[in-house]
Amino acid sequence: MFDIGFWELVIISIVALLIVGPERMPGLIRDVGRWVRSVRRFITQTRQDLERELDFEEDFREEKDLVSSLRDMDELMDIAPDRDKTGRDDKT
Repeated sequence: MFDIGFWELVIISIVALLIVGPERMPGLIRDVGRWVRSVRRFITQTRQDLERELDFEEDFREEKDLVSSLRDMDELMDIAPDRDKTGRDDKT
C-alpha cells in the first residue's frame, strides 16, 4: 500500500514514542490500527461497488445489443416477401 520500509517504521515509532510518551503509546497504536482498518474496509467496499456497477453496465449494454438485434430481425421479417404481417406464409 505505502512504500514504507523497516527503518522508516523504526524512525516513526521513535518519534511517536518521544512525542506521545510510553503510557499513551498503546492507545495510539490501537487508534491507528482502527483507522487503517476502516480505510481498508472503505476502499474494499468502494472497489466492490464499482465492480458491481461496471458489471451492471456491461450487462445492460449486452441487453441493449440484443434488443437492437431483435429489432433488426423484426424489420427483416417485415420486408420478407414470403411472409405477411402476422408471420404466416403467403402460400397457405
